[in-house]
Amino acid sequence: MKRTTKWLVLLVVLSVLAAACGGDSSTTTAAAVDTTDTTAAAPTTTAGSTDTTVPATTDGPKTIIIGTTDSIAGLDSADAYAIHDWELLRNIGEALLSFAPGTTDIVPGLASDYSVSDDGLVYTFNLRDDIMFGDGTPLDANMYVDHLTRMLTLDGSGGVGGALGTPFIDSYRAVDDRTVEITLKDAFGYFPQVVTGAPYMPMHPDFPIDALIEFPDAPVYGVGVWMITEYVPGEQTVLEPNPYYSGSAPAPKVDRIIIRYFNDAPTMAKAIEAGEIDIAWRTIGQPDLLAELEGVDGLTVGTVPGGGVRFMVINHQLAPTDNADVRKALAALVDRDEISDRVYAGTAEPLYSMIPVGFLGADEAFDDVYGAPDIPAAQAYLTAAGYSETNKLELQIAYPPEHYGGTAADLIQLLSEQYEASGMINVEIISQEWSTYIGAVIGGQDYAVSLLGWFFDYPDPDNYLAPFMNNGGLGTMITDPDTNEPIDADAQALMDLLVQAGTETDVDARVALYADLQQKYAENVTTLPLFFLPEHVVYWDYISADDAAATIESLNIGPTFDLHYELLDTSK
Repeated sequence: MKRTTKWLVLLVVLSVLAAACGGDSSTTTAAAVDTTDTTAAAPTTTAGSTDTTVPATTDGPKTIIIGTTDSIAGLDSADAYAIHDWELLRNIGEALLSFAPGTTDIVPGLASDYSVSDDGLVYTFNLRDDIMFGDGTPLDANMYVDHLTRMLTLDGSGGVGGALGTPFIDSYRAVDDRTVEITLKDAFGYFPQVVTGAPYMPMHPDFPIDALIEFPDAPVYGVGVWMITEYVPGEQTVLEPNPYYSGSAPAPKVDRIIIRYFNDAPTMAKAIEAGEIDIAWRTIGQPDLLAELEGVDGLTVGTVPGGGVRFMVINHQLAPTDNADVRKALAALVDRDEISDRVYAGTAEPLYSMIPVGFLGADEAFDDVYGAPDIPAAQAYLTAAGYSETNKLELQIAYPPEHYGGTAADLIQLLSEQYEASGMINVEIISQEWSTYIGAVIGGQDYAVSLLGWFFDYPDPDNYLAPFMNNGGLGTMITDPDTNEPIDADAQALMDLLVQAGTETDVDARVALYADLQQKYAENVTTLPLFFLPEHVVYWDYISADDAAATIESLNIGPTFDLHYELLDTSK
């Protein structure tokens, strides 16, 4: 039986957005995916560099050490599309507009101001006069337009241009040295939210116009508060202040940020308990580890407002999930309450639509359609697809073992048990390291069913649906990755509704369109939503955040899921 609960933290943070989701281009109101790019040039580091690991008790520059189980998938904002990549890019870069730390309030970024044409199609952004990269190179509008060209035209495995660029932008130009004009394909009223994202953060002009550089040589200069002075993927990243930064963010309180990478959450938990790192951020999700750390004197376990959606990417062009009855059987077999109870000790909230509670138009379409778990219904779908107890469906499920904080293996094992309980499915589990895994998922050539997490790029319901439909759908393949043409009539109907809902200015009409869209999305099993899971940050009591920002307990990470390194301080 379905258990209904309310996500109070998410509601408090996001329910205020509902009225702002219409066509008012000046309303306030991105945190990224847990989806991204990977494959690119081989990692490089500064010539002659050696291990520069700095202990937490160093007497050198004032330093904060952050631990994470994430990894770098790419540092070229024209293609990077992962939570950790975006956090790094948002600290070394700046977009046209920004979110105030810990909030979803839009504030100026590279653009001091902007205007919108009466028809909602043309956005004119006026750049600040004093924007410089970390090596002193100034940024002008022509250089910014070159970055847009890279983001919109280069074909990387991250798929960021197809998700956050080409669905919106029709044309763009530099009006003069300080003015960028962007013309949209339709009147998307939430476009100011879109341009807060990492894809709209310019890379240094040394990045070629015709090629991506996923792993550039250090130092990596952006126009933000910090610069990456060195990094070794899988080991550590070192950031120091950009001496030429002149935006509105405050000056850093420390001289250096070091990010250390861990293979798993238990190892990272031991590291922070031993004082080897100052902050553990992404990801410790196991309830037992969190409970243990909460009992350590001097440690704070902060809950981050909002959280991440976990879901299965269903590939519509690979067997066996190219069969609609197979997809429906998979949707009918999921017991979300059991997943929450057995894997997450009741902390995961069952999710019955990709649009979470608190966002405009959210409903529970997957429960309405499937009433899962429903084994008899699933068996009927499988029988219609040609399977039986003697001719079982052979299903592969892929997941990244380290990326989601150590619970992913338990989740996939339980999901496999639920599928095999039908008596008509055999499951083979495939695990793969994140940086390779995510490119394979998005590329759409390897996995029929795969696990991903999602954090909004911009806080509008569109962002919980559009990325999984447009330009290959980040692995769903319901549209052509190059042309965005739908693969069939069902996909065409979804795409038509997506555009209508995204450009409708009447709130009630928009809610009705999203209801239709979520119903068809569930019937098609475009993706398979599972649950919403809060995130946590763990830190020592000598670490502090700027108390002028919004969410102190979470070190001002807030719903956009970024640590703002310049707001951090240490008394150690």
